[in-house]
Amino acid sequence: MQYKIDGNRLILYGELTYKSIEKLSKIVKKERFKLVDITKAETIDTTFMVFLITLKKEIVANSEQMKLLDIVKENFKGGTLEHKKVGFFYEIGLKFIERIKELYCFLVFIGEVFIKGVGVVFKPKRLRIKSIAKDIELMGFNAIPILATISFLIGAVIAYHGSIRLKQFGANIFVVDLVSISVLRELGPLIVAILLAGRSASSYTTQIGIMNVTEEIDVIKTMGVEPFDVLVFPKIISMLVSVPLLTILADISGVFGGLVVAKLSLGITLRDFILRLHQAISINTFLAGLLKAPAFAFLIATIGAYKGFRTQKNVESIGKSVTISVVDSIFAVIIADAIFSVLFRWMGI
Repeated sequence: MQYKIDGNRLILYGELTYKSIEKLSKIVKKERFKLVDITKAETIDTTFMVFLITLKKEIVANSEQMKLLDIVKENFKGGTLEHKKVGFFYEIGLKFIERIKELYCFLVFIGEVFIKGVGVVFKPKRLRIKSIAKDIELMGFNAIPILATISFLIGAVIAYHGSIRLKQFGANIFVVDLVSISVLRELGPLIVAILLAGRSASSYTTQIGIMNVTEEIDVIKTMGVEPFDVLVFPKIISMLVSVPLLTILADISGVFGGLVVAKLSLGITLRDFILRLHQAISINTFLAGLLKAPAFAFLIATIGAYKGFRTQKNVESIGKSVTISVVDSIFAVIIADAIFSVLFRWMGI
C-alpha cells in the first residue's frame, strides 16, 4: 500500500488488504485528513473496508467500491478494529501457505507451457527462430568469458586445497580424481545453472514484467498472437541449447584449472594427468553432469518467464519479481540437483 496527502485528502494506492491495516494505523496517527480516497486502489478487501469505517472519515470511492462499502456497512455491527500483531509461528505458517499457493500457480504455468508446446510441435512456424538465435547469443555466447574464468578458478582452487592434503600421504596423482569427478558430476552443471539464474532468469523476468506493466502483453493478445510463442518458448528453447553446451565448456575449463595447479604445485606432467583422467572418469561420470543441464535450463527459463507474467502492474513490483526470480531459480536448481543425485545413486550411475 502507498499513500499521498493532498490537502485534507488521504489518497491510497496499491493493494488495500488486511496486511495494510498496520501501515494505515501509523498514517492515521501522524497525518491529519478528513477524506480518504480509495479510487486508485488496485485491490481492496472487506477487512480493510471495515477498518476505514471505524476511522469515521468521509470515504471517496468509485461505483464498484461503493457497492462493497455499502454491503460492509450493512453487515458491520459496530465497534473498533485494531491491527493485532500475530505470533512468530503464525507468520511462519502464513508464509508456508503462500509458498504452497505460489508452487501451485507455478505448476499450473508449467502445465500451460506443455499444453501450448504441443501446439507448437504441430505448427513449427509459430516458433520465432530469430528470437531463439538472438537469445542464444545474449544468454549463451556472451556468458562464455565469465563462465570459463569462474570454472577455471574453481577447478584450480579444488586442486590447490586437495594437493595440500594429498602431499602428506604421497597420493599426488589422486588430485586428478578429485578435480575431474567433482567438476564433471556436480560443480560444472551447478556453476552454469547458478550463473544463468542470475543472468537469464532476471533478464526474462524484467523483460516480461515491463511488458506486463506497460500492457504490451495485452496488445500482443489483441493482435491475435499467442504471448507464449513470443515470450516463453524462444527462451526455453534457447536455454535448452545453451546450458548443455556451456556445461561442457565449464567441465573443460574446470579440469584445465586443476591441470595447471597439478603441474605447478605437485609436478604432475600433462601425460600423467591425462592417463589418470582416463582411469578416473567414465562416460557415466560425464553424462551424470550433462543430463542435469536440460532440467536446469527448463527450470531457469520457466521460473524467469513465470515471475514476469506474475508481476503486478506497478514499477515497484518489477524489482521484487526479479529478486524472487533469481532466488527461486537457484533454489529450484539446487533441489533438482539433489533429486538427480539420489536418482543416479539409485540407478548406480
